[in-house]
Amino acid sequence: MKLSVTVGEVRHEVFFDEAYGQRKVELDGTPIELTLLRLDGCRLRCTLDGRPVDALVTGQLPDLVVDAGDGPWHVSVEESRLADVRKIAQHASHVAVATQLKAPMPGLVTRVLVAQGDTVAPGTPILVMEAMKMENELRAPGAGRVKGIRVRPGEAVELGSVLVDFEPPDSAGKT
Repeated sequence: MKLSVTVGEVRHEVFFDEAYGQRKVELDGTPIELTLLRLDGCRLRCTLDGRPVDALVTGQLPDLVVDAGDGPWHVSVEESRLADVRKIAQHASHVAVATQLKAPMPGLVTRVLVAQGDTVAPGTPILVMEAMKMENELRAPGAGRVKGIRVRPGEAVELGSVLVDFEPPDSAGKT
C-alpha cells in the first residue's frame, strides 16, 4: 500500500507491505525498520530503525495529531492515488470555467436543479438524467453563471446534446 503522509507542510510517500509474515516499509524510497510493539487506544509503542518510540495519536483518519515527545505534529494520511486526485481537483477547481454542460449519454431529463442567472462552482449539481434505469446527477464542469437552460424535465436527449450554457461568473449583464 502506498500512502501520502503530510507532516506539517512536508509531504512524504510511504510504502507499506505486509505479506507472508514479513513487513516492508519505505519512507520516500528509503527502507526503514518498523516494529509495532503495542497499540493501546491512542497510545502507540514501536521501534523505528531500532529506536524505541512512544507516541500519543489523536484524531481520525485522514487528519491526526501525533505527539512523540517533541510537540504535537499535525499529520494527514491518505492513500497516494486519492491524495493525487484531491491535489489535481483542488488545482482544477481554481482554474476551470464552465461554458456548456453536455449530455454524457442518451437519456431522459428528470429534474433541473438550477435556474438561469445562478452562479455555480465546479461540482455543483445542475440536473438529473435517467439513463439505463439509473438516475445520474450531472454537475458543473467548472465555475460559471447559468446563461441558459436548453432542456426541461421529461425531455429526452441524445449523447452530446447541449443541456446548459454558462458564462464566466463575473460577466453578468455584459453583452
